[in-house]
Amino acid sequence: MTTLQTVQELIATELELDPAALDPGRPLEELGIDSLSVMECLFKIEDEFKISLAGASLAVRTLQDIADTVDSLLVAGVAEVS
Repeated sequence: MTTLQTVQELIATELELDPAALDPGRPLEELGIDSLSVMECLFKIEDEFKISLAGASLAVRTLQDIADTVDSLLVAGVAEVS
Protein backbone atom coordinates (compact mmCIF):
# COMPACT_ATOMS: atom_id res chain seq x y z
CA MET A 1 0.00 0.00 0.00
CA THR A 2 1.37 3.43 -0.92
CA THR A 3 1.61 6.36 1.46
CA LEU A 4 -1.26 8.03 -0.35
CA GLN A 5 -3.47 4.95 -0.04
CA THR A 6 -2.67 4.68 3.66
CA VAL A 7 -3.47 8.36 4.20
CA GLN A 8 -6.74 7.97 2.29
CA GLU A 9 -7.72 4.92 4.36
CA LEU A 10 -6.86 6.62 7.67
CA ILE A 11 -8.81 9.77 6.83
CA ALA A 12 -11.73 7.82 5.40
CA THR A 13 -11.93 5.68 8.53
CA GLU A 14 -11.55 8.62 10.91
CA LEU A 15 -14.17 10.75 9.14
CA GLU A 16 -16.45 7.90 8.03
CA LEU A 17 -16.00 8.66 4.34
CA ASP A 18 -15.69 6.42 1.27
CA PRO A 19 -11.96 6.16 0.44
CA ALA A 20 -12.79 5.90 -3.27
CA ALA A 21 -14.45 9.34 -3.09
CA LEU A 22 -11.29 10.98 -1.73
CA ASP A 23 -9.67 12.41 -4.85
CA PRO A 24 -6.05 13.10 -3.87
CA GLY A 25 -5.83 16.24 -6.00
CA ARG A 26 -8.98 17.99 -4.82
CA PRO A 27 -8.75 20.61 -2.06
CA LEU A 28 -9.61 19.15 1.34
CA GLU A 29 -12.42 21.69 1.79
CA GLU A 30 -14.10 20.39 -1.37
CA LEU A 31 -13.97 16.89 0.11
CA GLY A 32 -15.78 18.17 3.20
CA ILE A 33 -12.68 17.98 5.39
CA ASP A 34 -12.20 21.06 7.60
CA SER A 35 -8.95 22.17 9.22
CA LEU A 36 -9.84 20.73 12.64
CA SER A 37 -10.54 17.34 11.07
CA VAL A 38 -7.22 17.54 9.23
CA MET A 39 -5.37 18.19 12.49
CA GLU A 40 -7.09 15.24 14.17
CA CYS A 41 -6.19 13.00 11.24
CA LEU A 42 -2.58 14.18 11.28
CA PHE A 43 -2.21 12.73 14.78
CA LYS A 44 -3.35 9.34 13.43
CA ILE A 45 -0.94 9.69 10.51
CA GLU A 46 1.93 10.42 12.89
CA ASP A 47 1.10 7.28 14.84
CA GLU A 48 0.75 5.13 11.73
CA PHE A 49 4.02 6.21 10.14
CA LYS A 50 5.97 6.72 13.41
CA ILE A 51 6.89 10.28 12.42
CA SER A 52 6.53 13.71 13.98
CA LEU A 53 4.96 16.47 11.95
CA ALA A 54 5.93 19.07 14.56
CA GLY A 55 8.07 21.67 12.89
CA ALA A 56 7.30 20.36 9.40
CA SER A 57 6.00 22.81 6.86
CA LEU A 58 2.34 21.87 6.74
CA ALA A 59 1.03 23.74 3.74
CA VAL A 60 -1.38 20.93 2.97
CA ARG A 61 -4.37 21.62 0.77
CA THR A 62 -4.91 18.13 -0.66
CA LEU A 63 -4.52 14.50 0.35
CA GLN A 64 -1.60 14.33 -2.05
CA ASP A 65 0.08 17.18 -0.14
CA ILE A 66 -0.28 15.18 3.08
CA ALA A 67 1.15 12.04 1.47
CA ASP A 68 4.04 14.03 -0.04
CA THR A 69 4.84 15.56 3.35
CA VAL A 70 4.84 12.12 5.00
CA ASP A 71 7.06 10.71 2.25
CA SER A 72 9.51 13.62 2.63
CA LEU A 73 9.75 13.04 6.37
CA LEU A 74 10.23 9.32 5.91
CA VAL A 75 13.00 9.88 3.39
CA ALA A 76 14.65 12.43 5.68
CA GLY A 77 14.41 9.96 8.56
CA VAL A 78 12.45 12.26 10.85
CA ALA A 79 11.38 9.74 13.44
CA GLU A 80 9.00 10.38 16.29
CA VAL A 81 10.83 11.16 19.52
CA SER A 82 9.32 9.31 22.45
